[in-house]
Amino acid sequence: MQHTNPYNDVKLSQFKMWLHDMVDKGEGKYIEVYVDDVKVVPRTNRIESIDDHKVYLDDSTETIKIFTYNTENSNRYQQFTFYIEKKKPIEHPIQNQPQQIQQTQGLSGIELENRINQSLAQERERWQNDLMKRDYETCQKKLTEAEDYIEELEEKLNVYKSKKLHLGDVNLGEVASIVLEGMVKRNPHWVAKLPGGDALAGLIAKEAIDTTAEVVENEVVFKKKTPVEEGMSEEMKAQLGFLKQLESHFNQEQLDKIMLILQSFVEEPKNIETVFELLEIKTENEKV
Repeated sequence: MQHTNPYNDVKLSQFKMWLHDMVDKGEGKYIEVYVDDVKVVPRTNRIESIDDHKVYLDDSTETIKIFTYNTENSNRYQQFTFYIEKKKPIEHPIQNQPQQIQQTQGLSGIELENRINQSLAQERERWQNDLMKRDYETCQKKLTEAEDYIEELEEKLNVYKSKKLHLGDVNLGEVASIVLEGMVKRNPHWVAKLPGGDALAGLIAKEAIDTTAEVVENEVVFKKKTPVEEGMSEEMKAQLGFLKQLESHFNQEQLDKIMLILQSFVEEPKNIETVFELLEIKTENEKV
């Protein structure tokens, strides 16, 4: 594809701004510059090297050609041709021509230079505004991503808080009504060793006393006279539920060993981390 423009400072500056814009978008170009048909700037990605062609310009130069490539070794290119407008021969003023006409001809060059400088300033301002707009949009995108990530972390934190009373898939707060009487009667030697165990042992003993046995067709049915758990705190209910869950999963020998392990953790809390790593237990976050 070929693009043709008149050769002047404004068009050349616009072309270089376009090359800078491509770099900002991650699509930088490699360039080659020809004066007429002679290569004067070998392939490079240095945009400012375009100006090196100016030392080769003379009165006979007709075109400046710039070829752009997407990669250093690419054979596909875009051609930008800048043609030099030939100036008409300037007639020398007649000596007896009025001085005012000579001054008017001299001012035309100043006006042209002022217009070029004004156009360059406008293009520079537009380019800077575009850069600021892109930077703002990039910052807005990063801010949105950060807010979404914070919201995701907050949701995970809430899930973690809601599961802190869980043991695997078992909710320790919901197992408080599982079988208690037999475990307490069989294990009075270690229940009292738990934190708050004395209070639990007293409550459990009271519940056992308030229970009456009734034999119906060779079956023993236990009935509670009063609901002891109504006077218990949520923390105690959770502890009772944990004990009941242990009894439903382990035999007597295993229960004795578990309680010895728990007692050792109470005496030496630092051993908890060692056992945790040894068993390679994964937390809820690691499972996710």
